[in-house]
Amino acid sequence: MPADFIDLVTDPQLPGDRLLLGIRHFDEPFLLTVSLSQGLGSSELWLDRGRAGKARLAEFRRVGDRVLFVVRNKHFLTSGDPAAVRAGAESFPLSVVWSGPVLREEDGAVVVDATGLVLADHDRVAEHLHEEGQGEYAVDESRSLPLVADSRTGPAATRLPALLTFGGPGRGAAVRAVAADPRALTLVQQLNLVRLPADPLPARRFHPNSGGYGVGYADHGQVGVRDTQVKVQPRFRVGPDGTPIVFQVDPAIPEPFRSAVIEGGNWWQEAFALIGLPDAYRVEAGGDAFDPYEVGVNGVVWVHRAGRGWSLGQGLSDPRTGEILHARVRLGSQRVEQVRALGEALLAPYGRPNEAERLAAVEELVLARLRHLAAHEIGHALGFMHNFASTTHPKPSVMDYPHARVQVTDEGAIDLSAAYSSGLGPWDHFLVAHAYGQFADEDASLAQLRAEAAVAGLRFVSDEDAQGPHAAHADAVTWVTGGDARQALETMLEARRIALAGFSRGVLPPERQTGELEERLALLHLLHRHEVTAVARLVGGVRYAYGLAGDYGRGAEPVDAAVQRDALSGLARLLRAEHLALPEAVLGTLTPPAIRYTRTDQYLDTGAGRLFDPFHAVRVAVALVTEQLLEPARLNRVAWQHAVDPGVPGVTEVVETLLTTTWRRTDPVPADLPGGVAVQYTAAWTLLNHLLTVLGDDTLHAAVRTALRSALSRFANELRQGNHDGQREAADLISGFLADPRSVRLDPLTRVPPGAPN
Repeated sequence: MPADFIDLVTDPQLPGDRLLLGIRHFDEPFLLTVSLSQGLGSSELWLDRGRAGKARLAEFRRVGDRVLFVVRNKHFLTSGDPAAVRAGAESFPLSVVWSGPVLREEDGAVVVDATGLVLADHDRVAEHLHEEGQGEYAVDESRSLPLVADSRTGPAATRLPALLTFGGPGRGAAVRAVAADPRALTLVQQLNLVRLPADPLPARRFHPNSGGYGVGYADHGQVGVRDTQVKVQPRFRVGPDGTPIVFQVDPAIPEPFRSAVIEGGNWWQEAFALIGLPDAYRVEAGGDAFDPYEVGVNGVVWVHRAGRGWSLGQGLSDPRTGEILHARVRLGSQRVEQVRALGEALLAPYGRPNEAERLAAVEELVLARLRHLAAHEIGHALGFMHNFASTTHPKPSVMDYPHARVQVTDEGAIDLSAAYSSGLGPWDHFLVAHAYGQFADEDASLAQLRAEAAVAGLRFVSDEDAQGPHAAHADAVTWVTGGDARQALETMLEARRIALAGFSRGVLPPERQTGELEERLALLHLLHRHEVTAVARLVGGVRYAYGLAGDYGRGAEPVDAAVQRDALSGLARLLRAEHLALPEAVLGTLTPPAIRYTRTDQYLDTGAGRLFDPFHAVRVAVALVTEQLLEPARLNRVAWQHAVDPGVPGVTEVVETLLTTTWRRTDPVPADLPGGVAVQYTAAWTLLNHLLTVLGDDTLHAAVRTALRSALSRFANELRQGNHDGQREAADLISGFLADPRSVRLDPLTRVPPGAPN
């Protein structure tokens, strides 16, 4: 039997809360990883049960009568002859994070007291709390101790858990929301020391259009020979005769959710079978001894948090080759409640004659989402990135972010029967083939796979190019369904109209306090938020693909001018009162939160005391449009595209289109809209406030700023010709701001409640 990597040593002469280690392997690099098995439970802070910190290369070194624990940057690995390796090792700093005296030597091992090593804050929790505005925390060793009885060791890895208590001020809102005493945050840190494989897996070179994570390092031993930047595809070791990839599902996940997670996770079996490895992968239920922190166990962990939070899939890989040695998935249990709330808001099932049927539809919505979520997060753990352009594929990838596909029947009813796709899409099959396929001529075979994917129209665009205000790719948007953004918006607007018309106390379970009706209303009021983002992406949008210089391809190509103009007009239309006003039946249903309850960040803000604020609801709906169209980076792109091709909408046209829909509206506001005239007036002022706010942004280029100032100056002159007090007030506001922005007080931009994850 192979010897343990590190010995766990006992000494009756020392207190039982001291951790003694027997070190046999010096100057042998291994992976150091840190996990939390006792989390903080805050969606804001991400210090969850199951959290896995970044891996680092570490080793033990003996210097005289002391042992050093040395950490080094795994992103600098030098190959070559001994002189080249030495030059690389001496060019970048080491970090000695602990040292201790040699106590004795026995059975070929050097015994040290490693208590101080395991009580160190290796995951930088204190630093993270500080960065998140929670105050200054530090490990209090008097309230911390190694969990010696729970320590584990074996030939491949050693696990050293410790109970760490972080002392601090306890004044941060996030820690106060979850901790019994926010001045003492007690977590359990799992320190994992993982040996690198003695027979490294042959690395598969990363290609930017492969859909895999590109992990790597700088190899300065290759200076003058080839590119020093080495990037490889992370993947498990598989083969016809190899050990299968097995994910165990946390028994803490209750049924029927656990079965849904297992079913969705096993969707990947199909892709492995198609490349000739039918037995290479499976997902199964974990037993009573489920231990996701054990190296060799790929765990799907059930995580509870206060508030809306993300699920994650992570893999620990050999930095030399990308071989995934251990993987862990965290599924946030709050996703069940989020999806259920959406289904209940859409179907208002309670108290209906067909209540049981509607509730069954809501339950299936939740299960369908969990199947997809499990496949998605396990996909990350298998080495795959997001693909936010997959809505243009024949069938979407599980590596996309899907919102529920809300359909409307011919009879005008909401249909959730196909809310989430089932099974893998063609991109997912490509991912597995490209990462795990077995080839005689690897480079040629992988190039052929990529060429076939391109011919099939399988576009790939990931995070930085799809999320956030600077994203510009027209096909890469999150939380939308269907490749036609304009049609998706119209469908969602119709579903929103139907759901609002049917809004009642039936959107809440009978035992819930009526103040939560506001939260359900917010889901419906902002139901079209993601489609708005998708349509706005067309304005100033471009299309491009990832690749290498030697690949065939073209640069970034602007979206067609007619498509941009149609998108602009479609979004401007949403600033009309008909799309902003809430039905009287909705407004008459709402009550403030009951005593001992409060509004959360999922509610709309209110300026009406404890009551729901219809004015603010209008401002939020307007902000959905303006925060997209008036984003400075988008306006800069719009200006450049218009300068190159005057047929493309420019900044002036964007502003004029929005003003025409609001301030220049000439047709009467329908009389049956509750507060219709006030709604339209509020929308106009919200738009103007946002225009002036953006004008003060330092990132605008001169041409954009000039176009904005000119459009607003002309508009101020136009307003002075009006006979309404509000028009003259707006003209004075614009002129004052253009003359001296410091002399004018603008309203803060409206807070839009978070809409992701869904």
